[in-house]
Amino acid sequence: MLFLIDRRNRGAFPELLRSMHRDRKRLFVDIFGWDLAHEKGEERDRFDDDSAAYLVLADEEGGHIASVRLLRTDRPHLLDTLFSDLCEGEIPRGGDILEITRLCLPLRKKTRVAARNILARGIIDYAALAGVASYTAVCHMAFLSELLSAGWRCMEENTRALLDEGWRCPRDAPRLTLNQSDLAA
Repeated sequence: MLFLIDRRNRGAFPELLRSMHRDRKRLFVDIFGWDLAHEKGEERDRFDDDSAAYLVLADEEGGHIASVRLLRTDRPHLLDTLFSDLCEGEIPRGGDILEITRLCLPLRKKTRVAARNILARGIIDYAALAGVASYTAVCHMAFLSELLSAGWRCMEENTRALLDEGWRCPRDAPRLTLNQSDLAA
């Protein structure tokens, strides 16, 4: 089952959130080797505050399968705070733009693809409910093909520039955008 967890209902999901933070530590610190703060086997950062929202896919026992964190861009977020050098132009911000971060998927490909697709649908549904016009994300370029295969559309005229630049994002870098036909699908 997919849950939207935010400041309004966070107290109802303490074990699921702990399970998510443990899996984030396992994936990002232990497997990917990222130098992230962690304690008691859980990865959390300063953006895991009351303004963060999470889409969390749980199994029948209430354990974490996959998750993504959604951050407002009208306040500090990863792209403007830690990765501002990735953008040559103005960093996308606004009340209708959210940043997708800490995508935590299962390692097994079959499970990962199914979980990714459920989260992608949840991100689209959340946009429809919350009035989100677009999302930004900082991710490895290898993941771009997974985003595209999940049905996301990037601004086509900028995709080639993004691929040529590697981790740098040109002035008008692709953003994951949504329109009414996406939301109705």
